[in-house]
Amino acid sequence: MNFDKEAIKEEYLKLKLHLGRQPGSKEFYKETGISEYQVVQNFHKYTSLIAEMGDSQKSFGEKYYDVEEYWNNYGDLARKLNKVPSSSEWLFHKCKLLKTSFFKKFGKNWSELPPLFYSYAINKPEWSDIIHFFSSEKESELVASIDNNPQIEFKYLQFLPPILNDFLTFSTQEGKNNEFEKQVNLVFQMLGFDTNYFGQGTGRNPDSIAKASQFGYALLIDAKARKEAYQIGTEDRKFIEYIKTHSSNLNRTGHGIIYFVIVSSEFKSITESSLKNIMTETNVVTTLFKASTLLKLLSKKIEYPSTLNLESIKGLFLNSGIITDKEIDRLLIKLKVS
Repeated sequence: MNFDKEAIKEEYLKLKLHLGRQPGSKEFYKETGISEYQVVQNFHKYTSLIAEMGDSQKSFGEKYYDVEEYWNNYGDLARKLNKVPSSSEWLFHKCKLLKTSFFKKFGKNWSELPPLFYSYAINKPEWSDIIHFFSSEKESELVASIDNNPQIEFKYLQFLPPILNDFLTFSTQEGKNNEFEKQVNLVFQMLGFDTNYFGQGTGRNPDSIAKASQFGYALLIDAKARKEAYQIGTEDRKFIEYIKTHSSNLNRTGHGIIYFVIVSSEFKSITESSLKNIMTETNVVTTLFKASTLLKLLSKKIEYPSTLNLESIKGLFLNSGIITDKEIDRLLIKLKVS
């Protein structure tokens, strides 16, 4: 079977989500059935594929360690020292993992590790004797120290890949709208959708189309980076044109149900009339996702990849308006993964 560039990237992401870590080259070829020749044809080398997917190449001879191995070593030294370990103390005690490996694994400098360890260890009884070393006066400050945005609960952060560290920041910076669009597309890829990214400068297109072909539905997605809350109703005509342009082709390819999704940092109060115009002209429901709520959904998808699938999340798009954290919580309770 021939795989093009996007198909190879999709298979890489699926395997990474299944394994819960970055796959090695031999593992990738064996598990996906993709040949080394096909990777070389599209990316020149496997490490270029890794880089394009936002992962880091391991140094020659460097062994792969999972997240638990990192934090077990880090926490053990903290217990031995009876305090948060400094980088010089890590070197002095000749700890198992290289200091630079932490940066490659988490994308954070040594001084930024304490809040990450806290979010990892807070609910684990085996670290209860040392967790106070890493706590601050307010848990929200821990979140802010990780991603400068306290909108998302710290307990979800451990499941999100480093490539999304700036997602919430981009959502509030209109000058970073292009970066935000690309990351919104990436989030829907990680949720399991087959996505087509259009972005800016491609005419009357949504930013992305996300397809759930197995379950017969597709999403037309528009990302809006806004410092202030986004006001629905100002771009109705453009949205209607998006939907009409792509609906027929999507219907012909087996996507009988289409939803329109807007992602932004915040939304101003939504009235029924704000969404009625789009629904009246296209018969398509409009769903609004706050960036923080979308990250919460993704973190649970990564934590429970087989349970939180494209069939189970379809219900989130059935009702027009803003999808709240409470609706995500209700879905998780229903699926018994909360």
